[in-house]
Amino acid sequence: MTPVAICGGTELRQACELLGLEEATQTEPRLVLADLRVPGAAAAASAFAAAIPRIVIGTAEQAEPLAALGTDAIRFARSADAAALGPLVLAALPRTSRGRTSVITLTAARGGTGRTMCAAALARRMSRSCTVMAIDATGTGALGWWLGLVPRSWSELESLSGELRPEHIELVAMSVSPGLSLVGGPPQLPSADVLEVTIDAARGLADVVLVDAPVLADDRAQRTARKSDRVLVFAYGDAASRAALDVAEVPEAAWIIGAQGQVADAFRVLPRDEGAVADAIGGRSRLGGAIGRALDELAELLVIDAT
Repeated sequence: MTPVAICGGTELRQACELLGLEEATQTEPRLVLADLRVPGAAAAASAFAAAIPRIVIGTAEQAEPLAALGTDAIRFARSADAAALGPLVLAALPRTSRGRTSVITLTAARGGTGRTMCAAALARRMSRSCTVMAIDATGTGALGWWLGLVPRSWSELESLSGELRPEHIELVAMSVSPGLSLVGGPPQLPSADVLEVTIDAARGLADVVLVDAPVLADDRAQRTARKSDRVLVFAYGDAASRAALDVAEVPEAAWIIGAQGQVADAFRVLPRDEGAVADAIGGRSRLGGAIGRALDELAELLVIDAT
């Protein structure tokens, strides 16, 4: 958790909790957030050292005098919503070195939840802020389809087995765009052992390793989840999905993602947006609409979580 000064009301506090920001009580805050729409917030924020970066929430009229200051130490938002604050928080926080690469695994209670579609969308969105190596652990080639390329087969890595090193991963990784690469393709699934070694090797090649894993019941998903810093489990709210979640070994800190509908204990629920999905499939293009905006927000949260 990142210590910050929270000068505002309930809306701002809820957004900070969602973004993994905690109120600084014993230490100096790394960031000051002030909602000028709340009485007393400006006075509370003024008590902190001017050198600490600030994010200010307010009206358009309140933004004008701040803009006149011409300083990068103050960033302005029109809303205290987490989706609006996330990119500003990421830009404002002083950069600190991380001890290790973050591994994010996407799995599902059952098939058909749109996990791979979302994995591709999140990989593209996260690669704007950090380097991402996406790993297709399903062997279907679907992740490559969504990312617009034909990846090299897992067979090239399986043949190396116990000799697999980061330079081998670099050789087979396909570049999708600056900051984003893809490993793993059909016609076969990776063995659990090779998948684990691939993830270990990929840690040294990118800021984030994002794994599109099989469903939870698969041993590959379970072993990958145990090596991950963050696990997202996609699920529907239907009886079959609930039954699968009940019997599956769901990691304790996993984020349950509701796929197009309410799911009990969901960290996030993706909106139902059939038009945007159809457009993305038809044009093999970026997800837009309500679901695209929801994935933008989720990607920002994952970047903050990873850094």
